[in-house]
Amino acid sequence: MKISTAQFYRSSTNQMVQAQSDVAQLQTKLGSGKQLNTPSDDPQKSNAIARLEGALERQSIYQKNIDAAQTRLSSEETVLTSMNQLMQRVSELTIQAASDTLGAEDRAILAIEVNSLKDELFNLVNSRDLNGNYLFSGNKIDAPAYIKNDRGEISYNGDYGRLTVNISDVREVSLNTLGTEVFSVEEFETLDSLVDSLVANDGNAIRRSIDSLNGVSDRLAQSYAAMAGRVSALESQREILEDTSLRIDKLLMGERDLDYASAVTELTKESVALQALQASFSKIAQLSLFNFMR
Repeated sequence: MKISTAQFYRSSTNQMVQAQSDVAQLQTKLGSGKQLNTPSDDPQKSNAIARLEGALERQSIYQKNIDAAQTRLSSEETVLTSMNQLMQRVSELTIQAASDTLGAEDRAILAIEVNSLKDELFNLVNSRDLNGNYLFSGNKIDAPAYIKNDRGEISYNGDYGRLTVNISDVREVSLNTLGTEVFSVEEFETLDSLVDSLVANDGNAIRRSIDSLNGVSDRLAQSYAAMAGRVSALESQREILEDTSLRIDKLLMGERDLDYASAVTELTKESVALQALQASFSKIAQLSLFNFMR
């Protein structure tokens, strides 16, 4: 039987090169902890991993958007809480002043406090968030919501735009309450009229203002409730995002991360096979026709 030495060497060399490549590839996977060293190892799996990584990154962006939204709404919550408390005080003073047992001097003192509360409400409706943006000016975040002219007359200075942020692929939430929803020009005028009535010691006018003040308080309560609803929506969406991220991460681990136990077992098997192939090749390569015949 005629044996081709060149063919034997080529076949053996190819087998050893392939075995060495398999071992090296497994060693690289163990070093990186990944199933794929390059996308070309498995294009279909690589595409699946890329899609999952993209989805996970989007969840992270949405969570950051929620963080930013909650920070801003927290500032709004603080302001609205303070404004509600101030209006409660105004209502208490008005009810107190409505009693005919109070004289002109007493009502004049209450007028000073009500006027001070009105100024504080004006300052609060022009509050800014932690980034220095005005809370209630709509899209005009660099301008105060309300301004006063030289005569002390108040006017709305913001616009009616809504600041929104995406919190999922299909959902967005509004970040702001408009200044006109918090406190209107007419409501500032109501407080001015109350001050005038207190100064004028007009009991009937003071009593008539009670209903108007209740309406102001009701609007503030509604604005607070709407803000609280947005906060609740953000919390609900955060839970959804966290759950989705966990599920995506689990899928990604299955597609991308290496099963170390299986990989070590496979490496051991391939290494033993390579060593056996190398030993066999070395012995056979040393045989000569004389040795074979002997």
